[in-house]
Amino acid sequence: MGSLVPVALRNILADRRRLAVATIGVGLAVALILLLQGLWSGLLAQLSAYPDRVGATFFVRQPGTRILDEGAIPLAAAGRVRAVPGVRAADPVLARWTILSLHGTKQVVTVVGFTPGGLGGPWALSGGRTVRGDGEVVMDQTLAAEHNIAVGGTLRVADRAFRVVGLSSGTRAFMGTGYVFMSLRSAGALLGQPATATFVLVRAADEAATKAAIAGRTGLSVDSPEVVAVAERDVYAGIMGRIFNLMVLIAFAAGTLIVALTVYSAIVDRLREYGIAKAIGARRARVFRIVAGQTLVLSAFGLVAGFLLYLGGSRLIAALRPQFQAELTLRAVGVVAVAAVLMGLLAAVVPARRVARLDPASVYRG
Repeated sequence: MGSLVPVALRNILADRRRLAVATIGVGLAVALILLLQGLWSGLLAQLSAYPDRVGATFFVRQPGTRILDEGAIPLAAAGRVRAVPGVRAADPVLARWTILSLHGTKQVVTVVGFTPGGLGGPWALSGGRTVRGDGEVVMDQTLAAEHNIAVGGTLRVADRAFRVVGLSSGTRAFMGTGYVFMSLRSAGALLGQPATATFVLVRAADEAATKAAIAGRTGLSVDSPEVVAVAERDVYAGIMGRIFNLMVLIAFAAGTLIVALTVYSAIVDRLREYGIAKAIGARRARVFRIVAGQTLVLSAFGLVAGFLLYLGGSRLIAALRPQFQAELTLRAVGVVAVAAVLMGLLAAVVPARRVARLDPASVYRG
């Protein structure tokens, strides 16, 4: 087998222009798969950013709730939760989607009302400070940058004006939706829900005992951040998952066709050599291994080119659209590497069949 790789490499390198064009084509397909995988991982991270990073032990909310801003419970529930032994902190949070009108465009945001100094506020600030009172907001830094809003500026939500006192990082959510943090009282007045919360965030010592005690005393659902995060991803990811998978499949098919056509044309150019090899006793298995070697070599070149193109493309996306995060995981890299190998093996089928059907005597005619 060791002698087959140089033969495959020699055949591939015989036409450098064709190799360059094919490598770029396969590289673009690989880069697209990598970008889609990275954007998908980034989307999942954004979907569960709040439960993953808010720093709570439990979310206490209405039974049957599926997504973060769904459901309603009375503010008095927070007092009942605080009275449970083992509870260190229990703060109500009001979270709802709303639509802002910014520079003539409609922008969906998630308003998060929390008690200043308590749980539920921004977990990372890139500028300014957190909310300390009514009439103040902290908004996502990328959303603010898109609309030229700085610390000290004004953000109008519905018919109310809020002073921007801080900018948060890592707070862009599903489909570019940003978080806007304000005091619980401001959010209640804005959303017309002054006496209700969406959930209560809890910090507790003995998790198992405290969870059971809270559920028994309040009758509410007591979920860990992990459970909330999984539910959030399941609901929203299902909307986009099929589209992402279809785009990956299309990119994979395009890469496979490029490899197959390139190797097929290279084989057609060298049919006489393959005919001679078959005439002197080369078996089909050996010929197939040579063809597969060519497709795998080309796939390897395309894989390297794809990684380089991905690095450039991901940086360009980050510069032009920072709200879309591309997070490439080791698992995604492994998936793409396996996909490149499959590209090579599948692409070998058509050219290998062409060689297998070749009549050695035909290369001597004419």
